[in-house]
Amino acid sequence: MGREAGGDWQPRGWHGRWIEIGDRVQLVGFGRTGTVSGASRRRGVGVQWDDGGTTTVAPHRLKVIESTPYTPPRHVPEADSTATPDGAAAYFSRPGHPGDAWVRYDESGDLDGWIRYNRDDPSTISRYREVFNDPAWRRDVDAMGLREAPPPGTTSPARPSLADLIPASRDDVHNRGGEITEAFRRELQHHNYAGFGVVIDLADSSYSEEFGGTVTLDAKVVKNGRKAGQTTRIFHRDLDGSLWVSHDYLKMEDEYQGQGFASAWNGHLEGWYRESGLERIEIQPGLSAGGYVWAMNGYVWFDGYEAGPFMLPAEGSEHRKKPVPRLMGEIDALERLLAVNRDGSAPAGYGLTDDEMEQEQAELEAARAILERLRLPFHDPAYPSPRDIALIGWKPGRDRKNDPWLGHRVMAGSNWRGVKWLT
Repeated sequence: MGREAGGDWQPRGWHGRWIEIGDRVQLVGFGRTGTVSGASRRRGVGVQWDDGGTTTVAPHRLKVIESTPYTPPRHVPEADSTATPDGAAAYFSRPGHPGDAWVRYDESGDLDGWIRYNRDDPSTISRYREVFNDPAWRRDVDAMGLREAPPPGTTSPARPSLADLIPASRDDVHNRGGEITEAFRRELQHHNYAGFGVVIDLADSSYSEEFGGTVTLDAKVVKNGRKAGQTTRIFHRDLDGSLWVSHDYLKMEDEYQGQGFASAWNGHLEGWYRESGLERIEIQPGLSAGGYVWAMNGYVWFDGYEAGPFMLPAEGSEHRKKPVPRLMGEIDALERLLAVNRDGSAPAGYGLTDDEMEQEQAELEAARAILERLRLPFHDPAYPSPRDIALIGWKPGRDRKNDPWLGHRVMAGSNWRGVKWLT
């Protein structure tokens, strides 16, 4: 590999970082991590994965991560009351880290705990149940043999059903609001989601005679003591008793994108939804990647209005965000690009090689075919799905960040109401 004696090439990874032998790397978009063992210009970067596998990977698919040696937790004996307040079972600190933390079992057998973000400032202490949802501290808790589950001799409670947590009346909200909030915290805060944790800011229940019962869940995504993102989910009980959930919001900070949180978080939630008998998940993507991501995860049009290109107003910003008008715009632009290349009038920078002309022509024909299928009745089996649009022009190996295909350009940033049916 380049930068070694005799080497003449060195790969650059995601965001242009040099990759060297011995670097710790992560496969972008996945949680898989490993150590670089070699590389060649022809084959790519060789990685010895932590799960035991060895493969070669294109450099741009790798993100170099800084290796942080693990510091075992420090346990101060319980007799030291200054270090372990309130009869805490264990105390943790790390060299070079300004904060510390401690835990104890409460009277019901659950873990209770505190984090002090700065040991020199008592005002930075935060106390909340299952405090070690942050994986950085979670590892220390596990190393001490501590768990959220009750100690031996007591019964661990089963996962609550969402059917019992979404209020069915105003009395439910008044009498069980605190219980509902606590149930969400118990279920969601103690899990590790691909190296991330969540902290429940709000699990607010409400009920109206017009819309039925709801629980609005707001949570911070955390990693290594820092906020990494924010997410919102709203749970609904319709007046006819139907249960469903809307995935309203998920935004990760730039440095934490592509590290697997969304897949782990949504996967955990979806298992709970199915166990609880929820009918469907609804989405309304609007952020930069949301429309594409949800399409590739199997969400379908909520109804024919969402998909139909000929039922929407001809102008307006909301119209321009819909997938089908965006598809029509991409078709128009591609037709113009091919036309100026055929007649030799392409402006500087817009000239295409023969291979590029062939590729763009294939994308154009695929897009026209999808547009024709959109004229079919909505319930026709051949009516295209959001995923069908997202895959227009895709080929194995294409990078959606550096070489986006037509379908990705259409769906990324699009705004459409989608649904995944669970029953």
